[in-house]
Amino acid sequence: MAPRKPRCNFKECKEAAQRIVGDCSFCSGHYCSKHRMLEAHACTGLEDCKKESHARNADKLNSERTHVIKGV
Repeated sequence: MAPRKPRCNFKECKEAAQRIVGDCSFCSGHYCSKHRMLEAHACTGLEDCKKESHARNADKLNSERTHVIKGV
C-alpha cells in the first residue's frame, strides 16, 4: 500500500498539503496552496510574525539612514 499524502490541516479542507511552501513555521501546520498564507489559516503565530517583520524592517531602515557629518 502506498503511503498517504499529507492533507491540509485547515478545518474541513481535503486538498493535499504543499511541500515546503505549505509548511507554517509559526504553528507547525501543513497547508494546501489555498490556505498556506498565515491570514488564510488563522495562524496562532500571526501576531508574532507581524512583530518580527516590523522589527526586521525597522532595523533595516535605521541601518540605511543617512548621517550628517558635522564640521566639514
